[in-house]
Amino acid sequence: MNPAILTNTFEPSDLAFLQRLFDHLCAERGLPGGSLAANDLAAKIISLYQQGVRDERDLQAQLDCGAMPKN
Repeated sequence: MNPAILTNTFEPSDLAFLQRLFDHLCAERGLPGGSLAANDLAAKIISLYQQGVRDERDLQAQLDCGAMPKN
């Protein structure tokens, strides 16, 4: 098992992936980076990732199920 999962830390590659996904979803949803909706999105992405959802399509599907309104 990846030690980062056990310690809730992220490797640089994890952070780059999460940032890219966050930026893509914010742009797609028209969310300004510092908005409350963007912060909520970031928290949901990190929570799902920490729960073991690591595939980009799976993350997007899970996030779309809880469809966040566009700003």
